[in-house]
Amino acid sequence: MDKIDKMKKEREDIIKSYSKKRIDDTYIDKQVSNIFNIYHTIVVDIKEETSDVKTFTLESIKDSSTPHLVPFKAGQYITIYLNINDMLVTRAYSLSSAPSLANKDIYKITIKRVENGLVSNYMLDEIKVGDKIDISRPAGDFGYNPIIDEENVIAVAGGSGITPFMSLAYAILDGIYNCNLTVFYSVRKYEDIIFKKEIEEINKKKKNVKFIITLTREEKDGYLNGHISKEMIEPYIKEFNTVLMCGPKELYRSMNEILNEFNIPRKAVRYENFFVEYMPDNKKNYKLKVVIKDNVIETTCRNDETLLVAMEKAFIKVPTLCRVGECGFCRSILLDGKVKMIGASLKKAETENDYIHPCVSFPDSDVVLRLDI
Repeated sequence: MDKIDKMKKEREDIIKSYSKKRIDDTYIDKQVSNIFNIYHTIVVDIKEETSDVKTFTLESIKDSSTPHLVPFKAGQYITIYLNINDMLVTRAYSLSSAPSLANKDIYKITIKRVENGLVSNYMLDEIKVGDKIDISRPAGDFGYNPIIDEENVIAVAGGSGITPFMSLAYAILDGIYNCNLTVFYSVRKYEDIIFKKEIEEINKKKKNVKFIITLTREEKDGYLNGHISKEMIEPYIKEFNTVLMCGPKELYRSMNEILNEFNIPRKAVRYENFFVEYMPDNKKNYKLKVVIKDNVIETTCRNDETLLVAMEKAFIKVPTLCRVGECGFCRSILLDGKVKMIGASLKKAETENDYIHPCVSFPDSDVVLRLDI
């Protein structure tokens, strides 16, 4: 047997030996088995930021199955799991704390009250220090990436969209990232500024992190007035820039017009999506059948709410994280009917096989859906 034939036989023997192994006997599977999908936390502090915004400090429960929280990247979010009126609901919130706090098994989320918002109202009105909340592991790709992003970073935030940029500011201050960050933060009035004290302290101490706040409905010394404009941003534009945005869709639209004037390429601009917007011309009710393995659950759905919301109202436990069509956790198969999907990140192969994301799918007829679980 020559040398090449010998090497071929050795290779075949290796392949055969490993094909007989159980997957959970491999190194990588042992590591994956140590990753939890649900982490158990307790609320250790609640800080009132404004009249309608609170920051919740969550700490791991030491005597639980998840005594430690995992590290996260500035800009990532967690999903909280709540039981409200016997209905299991989830919501995703950006982490607003310094990534270094994860080493102490601490996360912080900052929540703004939403009119008629089921979860935001429950969190702000009902949750107290000492309450236990289950959360997901951190997820998402929004934020600064030192490999592809420029050293000059411009962040644009509206309202509660400031949360991921506070985490990014702390990460820079802690030396995790080496870049310059300028945050343009738009709020209606002075009393609406979230993290007021923290922002003031950062502006006094550091040169490579700067917050510029503009008030759209009030004039006050030390603050800009009006919506974020080309004139406000121009002094901070460099030859190469990375732009990050988090806030309402109206902010994105107006900022895109401004960035076009600076010839900033779209690949240098990224957005965080908090919600899905869709308003049909005529509101209608449809029938919804949900197939879960051998069970079929029948309920109703409205064309102005997502299939995910309809299933939650029917007490159907749906795997979900982001709720904006990006993570793929709720991916399901459309067996019958028509839906309108808003901004779903589906691959061509998935759409050709009738996969949809219920979190961004609005019914346009009666629907039969199979949960891909």
